[in-house]
Amino acid sequence: MDELKDLINQEGQWIQIVLGKEIITDPEEDSKKIIFNNPIPIKALVNSISPEKLTWKFFGVSISEAKELIIDAKYENLIKKSQKILIDNVEYVAYLSVGQLTIQNLGSYLRVTVVRK
Repeated sequence: MDELKDLINQEGQWIQIVLGKEIITDPEEDSKKIIFNNPIPIKALVNSISPEKLTWKFFGVSISEAKELIIDAKYENLIKKSQKILIDNVEYVAYLSVGQLTIQNLGSYLRVTVVRK
């Protein structure tokens, strides 16, 4: 997997993981406000996924734009807790399939599917 590490360092691009805190402003109305923290930059391999491939992977899903990220496994908690992920200043969120994030373990790396927010 050292080849993958070299590939991420050479060909990868910087993405930003944005964490946040959700605050209930009015319990009667069930209104919430999200306060975003400063983004955390990480390096990842970013691949676009065509809508046809995404529909094949996640049957019945209709999403216009999605990306697949290959990142170091040490960032798994950041992805799980993220409010949004910025790739080229476009907002994405980690895709939930049946209530779980679509994270595939590749040993010391992860493959994560993110969709346009």
